[in-house]
Amino acid sequence: MPLIDKILRDNGCLPTRIDTTPETGFTVPAAAEGIGGAEIAQPSEILPAPPEAPLAPPRVATAVELVAWIKRSLLAQTHLPEDAAELVAFFTISTWFQDALTVLPCLIITGPAHDAGAVLHLLCNFCRRAALLAGFRRSDLSVLRSGCETSLLSEPNLDKRAAALLSNMTDRNYLVVDGLSLIRHAKSTALYAGENPATHKIQNSIHIHITPTNAALPTRPEWLQKMIERLPVHLDQYRKKNLGYVKQWTWVPSGVSSETAVIATALGRCIVDASELRQKLITLLQAQDQQRLSEMSNTSEAVVLEATWTLSRGGREHAYVREIAAQANRLLEARGEIVRLSPEKAGHRLKSLGLRTRPLSQTGNGLTFDKATVAIIQQLAAVYAVEDGLADTYNLNTSQTTENK
Repeated sequence: MPLIDKILRDNGCLPTRIDTTPETGFTVPAAAEGIGGAEIAQPSEILPAPPEAPLAPPRVATAVELVAWIKRSLLAQTHLPEDAAELVAFFTISTWFQDALTVLPCLIITGPAHDAGAVLHLLCNFCRRAALLAGFRRSDLSVLRSGCETSLLSEPNLDKRAAALLSNMTDRNYLVVDGLSLIRHAKSTALYAGENPATHKIQNSIHIHITPTNAALPTRPEWLQKMIERLPVHLDQYRKKNLGYVKQWTWVPSGVSSETAVIATALGRCIVDASELRQKLITLLQAQDQQRLSEMSNTSEAVVLEATWTLSRGGREHAYVREIAAQANRLLEARGEIVRLSPEKAGHRLKSLGLRTRPLSQTGNGLTFDKATVAIIQQLAAVYAVEDGLADTYNLNTSQTTENK
């Protein structure tokens, strides 16, 4: 304890006398368990790694402190917005509990390569047994299996096949065929996927986009090297103390889509004794949810779905694909879009939505609006978050039909 007092005094911080316990060395004030107005230790107060003997080990840092320290390090060396830095901090902590989780969320980074590289280099210091990797192929799996626990990939030209493989690697239940063996390759992964935010979809992922800027990266602060040296020690201690609890504990988040809930559960289980911090995680993921749904509602699939819904509500028993394409093009034209969909492309979009067309007559294929098909259309409308737009379109079409009559 005198050594700890000296470290704090040398950094201009007078130690606060608090009760100690044999388990933690010393406790954290109650205020540190939340995030609203909580007093977080400064980087200079991060304790060094415990000596081998015979001094008692330093206290275990709280989840609130770990998130704050990781976030501050990221903001000091990157152009990440604060919300994005916090999401990266949640991801970083989850890499220390991979053996306690079934789903291992993937972090996708897009934007300028230099900025993304700065993020990946910091993550290499903070994530559990991480390795920076240039490129990714299926043949690399056998090396990755024994070489690291957290993969930090730079693959700006990711193809669909590699994206599908990375999706499967987020789920521990999936096995990969390797020669004559079936092996597990699931592991935490952070991926730089290029400058374009519209990357191939990877399941169980959170997406961080760095907006291009002409500003130089921040000057490296003096305290950052100490943070890089000491923070992994605290993360390892936090893991050792809470691993058994995380394995047993379950948490069901609310207020997010079912797809995002899987990610929230995995990240939130790693945040122990910090309910306000878990609520902050939900808030951040809700914003990601809205962004994802907004992007989906602007796709050609969403336009074809809207056109199909409109025709199904007109009292028709069926609609030809060419009629759906014509309705979709009317919607695109009304929105000022110059792109147009051919009947063939509209048919492909219907197929990707799970709406199978069939021959209606000798003149072409289409959809029959039976109960089952209409139910699927309504479910898809909820998934693509276009119900309001669909209702407006239907009301407009109904009004125009009435006027024409």
